[in-house]
Amino acid sequence: MNSVNNKLSKFLFFCLILTGSPLLSVSIKAKLYSPKKDAGEKNLSIMVFETKKFFQTDAEGNVTLEFPSQGEYTLRLLRDTGMQEVKISVGATDESRTIYTEKKEQTSVKGGIVVEGEREKTVAARTKVRYEEIKRMPGTFGEALRSLETLPGVIPNIGFGGGANGIIVRGADPQSNTYLYDDLPILYPYHLDGLTSVIHNDLIKTIDLYSGAHPANFNNATGGVIEIETVDTIQKAKGAFQVSLWNTTAYAATPTPNGKGYLAIAGKLGYLDKTIGASGLLPEGIRLPRYNDSQIKYVYNFTPEHQISFYNLTAQDNFAIDLPNKVANDPTKDPISTFSGAKASFGQSFRTTALRYTWAPGDKFQNRITLINFDPIQEYNVGIGTIQGKQYVRPNYTGVRQDATWKAFDFLKIDFGSEYRRLSFRDYGDQIRLTNPNNPSPNPYNTTNPDFTSQPLSVKGISGYYNGYTTLHFKYGNFLFEPGVRYDHLEVTRNGALTPRATMAYTFPKIGNGLTIYGNGGDVARFPQTTVFNKETGNPDLRFEKARKFSVGVDQKFNSVWQIKVEVFKNQFTDTIVSDPYISTPIGMNPDKTQWMSNPVVANRALNYSNRETGWSHGYELLIRKNSKQGSRDWFGWLSYTWSQTFTNNNIYQIYDGDNSQLSGMERRILAEFFPNSKEQLAAWDRTHVINLIYGWRVTEDYQIGGRWSYLTSTPTRPIIGDDGGRFSNPLNGITYWNSVYSNNPYTSEYGNVKRGADFHRLDIRFDKFENYSWGYINWYLEIVNVYLRKNTNGENFDNSKPFSATNPVPSQTFGTLEMPGGTVIPFFNVGMEVHF
Repeated sequence: MNSVNNKLSKFLFFCLILTGSPLLSVSIKAKLYSPKKDAGEKNLSIMVFETKKFFQTDAEGNVTLEFPSQGEYTLRLLRDTGMQEVKISVGATDESRTIYTEKKEQTSVKGGIVVEGEREKTVAARTKVRYEEIKRMPGTFGEALRSLETLPGVIPNIGFGGGANGIIVRGADPQSNTYLYDDLPILYPYHLDGLTSVIHNDLIKTIDLYSGAHPANFNNATGGVIEIETVDTIQKAKGAFQVSLWNTTAYAATPTPNGKGYLAIAGKLGYLDKTIGASGLLPEGIRLPRYNDSQIKYVYNFTPEHQISFYNLTAQDNFAIDLPNKVANDPTKDPISTFSGAKASFGQSFRTTALRYTWAPGDKFQNRITLINFDPIQEYNVGIGTIQGKQYVRPNYTGVRQDATWKAFDFLKIDFGSEYRRLSFRDYGDQIRLTNPNNPSPNPYNTTNPDFTSQPLSVKGISGYYNGYTTLHFKYGNFLFEPGVRYDHLEVTRNGALTPRATMAYTFPKIGNGLTIYGNGGDVARFPQTTVFNKETGNPDLRFEKARKFSVGVDQKFNSVWQIKVEVFKNQFTDTIVSDPYISTPIGMNPDKTQWMSNPVVANRALNYSNRETGWSHGYELLIRKNSKQGSRDWFGWLSYTWSQTFTNNNIYQIYDGDNSQLSGMERRILAEFFPNSKEQLAAWDRTHVINLIYGWRVTEDYQIGGRWSYLTSTPTRPIIGDDGGRFSNPLNGITYWNSVYSNNPYTSEYGNVKRGADFHRLDIRFDKFENYSWGYINWYLEIVNVYLRKNTNGENFDNSKPFSATNPVPSQTFGTLEMPGGTVIPFFNVGMEVHF
């Protein structure tokens, strides 16, 4: 009998092992607790790495974890800001315990300044996106910063290359935005390929877009302010690298040995010219952009009250065109043969270096002092027919900035700050100018009476710039009132800008998960980072560009994930700087320094720039958004819709068809000064309707899918109505150059930006495959752009090798498809691998 029982016991034990019997499993009733927050980690998703099983805490941070047996296990805490690992030991019996998500001794904030949660920000005209929701958004090629294109109030610049580098925020010129990296300036957000941002994804924590009258601590933007906040803590050493068709990126971060700080380094190298550029899909002589960038951030906490931070940001881009002049050019097979022999190169770069000291003696006051050196460079060299010139511009500055926050009372917080910059600008080369500024169709091969001239340029100088601001944050219960004011002054122009603004909001907390009604309005100002104000070739009396912005809106939160936001806006743009061929000073130094020995002083010296341009925009925005639950695999997405109209007027005197008046140069200048006759028209970047539909879903721990559908009204363009008769030809190959001609009669339906092409719409998808390991994970991805092969267009393309006809011009197709050598058209795509460890 005993032998039978022993055999039965062994058989049952063997079956239990084979079937993974729950009789051997261990349960832990755990409370995940954050000492920093002094609270449980509510609604936090947890994966037991060894078993690949998921659990989620309740509203108090409680959860029951199941393990197959005793041993060492790794808990992966899946937060929206990233993944955190916690090692635990599991015994042989069930138990209850508290699992701390940070070290308990950190409750005293030993060794550093710890920022808890998100600092308070204005509620009006601001849209926030989180890193985890945008990193793998289709159509962005893995670039988190490109998610801005999908937000309400934003119109993207559709295209490939440098022209796609900016976004239009509520009708403002794409050059009037300011991009900030932890409150530090960057010259441009995207590299010259128009696809890749200059900031590494893994350094981004959140991105805030301020589209209205932005807070007074921001400056130099009449468009939008894009605030990029980077990661503010590193708990363990980690790194990543990514390889794709056109670039390779790398990232590494580690805490300091004593745990009082951290170091993060990231970089990118682009080689589009080595992949797509070497595929034979491009015309001969075009070298696609090369680029690189780097970011370094170092933070060290001497004590809980004193912290220093060091930053060094760089980016460098260049591309070149060198079109060969073949013995026999066939313009029917090579449309750009008209420009054979043309050479052009363009480069841009910047370096931002900063040292920041933060003093936080308590929870009521904090002061920050930042030393900044900003060194931007832009240069070009071009030679096409009579267009011959090169220019090098370097308007760098060194400055010191102070920003403070003081909580004076429970109902009042005050922000205030100031800044001083020492500008040092350098501009030299050969400046290209139109001989006749009223010529709408200049010909680069007109050597008889050249339409273009080159003027030697050599300018350098030093100037000071300073500003100051303050904002009062009044909060009484559910009512918020934030008045602010800012003053900026540029010494070289002896001109300043006083710009008040304010925000009001009231929240009804019992309607849904909170209903907020808000309004925002005020003035903002900008001065371009160029040398247009120099005394030798520019206008030293230029004023700050200004915009007056107003908006009202409603933000309804239904629960922790669903949100609807509606906002109406109107903007007025004034004093915009524009090229002005008529403005002059009665007497001045000859801008051509080569003539200073023989003719140093000239009459009616051209100032070249003025503040004449004006404009306005209005519209409304809708955002329906579902956020993913914190740390979960729930789907997320949003629908954004913008209706807007934008109009501009450069207020420059025009000579229209039929004007046969015989006037002297002086009489023309008087007319231009006092009787500008230009017409208001739609801005070249106007799009009436913009729709974006975003969807993302982490299906399992191993797979994620995403989709993005975009719809945009086409931009308005000047219709081409004819050609110049082919009066000139390229002297290198004799091919006739047909110049396009536009209407110069403001009373016709063909004058100005009045022609719109077919609307733009496109579907992009992305597939991600994750391979999880004890040291991290590998992310394989495939991104397909323009799935249904829509032939989207943007403006018109006139073939200068042919005369105007029913087939010339034709709509200019945007990038989004690839035509293979055999003629097969496929969607544009990107495939790559990303490793995190």
